Amino acid sequence: MPELFRKMKEAGLSISLDTNDDPDNGWEGGLQDALRYVDVFLPNEREAQKAAGVGDLETAVKKLAALVPLVVVKLGREGALAQRGKERFVSPAVTVDAVDAVGAGDSFDAGFLHQFLRGSDLAVCLTAGNLAGAFSTTRPGGTEAFRDAKYREQFFKEHPAKTS
Repeated sequence: MPELFRKMKEAGLSISLDTNDDPDNGWEGGLQDALRYVDVFLPNEREAQKAAGVGDLETAVKKLAALVPLVVVKLGREGALAQRGKERFVSPAVTVDAVDAVGAGDSFDAGFLHQFLRGSDLAVCLTAGNLAGAFSTTRPGGTEAFRDAKYREQFFKEHPAKTS
């Protein structure tokens, strides 16, 4: 993967990465080398600690932020945080009646990156990620909530993006 990422960077592409979990708990396999080419790293709390090879989130974020320009950690019911250099941004979770958490992290990534690629500030990106992640949990399956346009429109009307 590091070689592929290097070629992508040479071609002028940006790279975001959500590793997902490593059931074998290996976490090495070239990840540290690959992270040198990543622009936005999007782990959850556990994945951040495992990827950094440490046992606490604060140390993990500092270590990862030294490798990656932007580290965004999904904290589930605690929301999310973004670290860019020494700059930190936090965003609280959106409270919903959750039905199924499958896909919430991927939905967070999509919401965050949608705003990030538009040039939005990190507070807006985090809010969009938290909204998308929360919304995805309101129906079973990772994408079912997004299929119903009326339901989606109503949810985002009832949960306007707040950045403070």
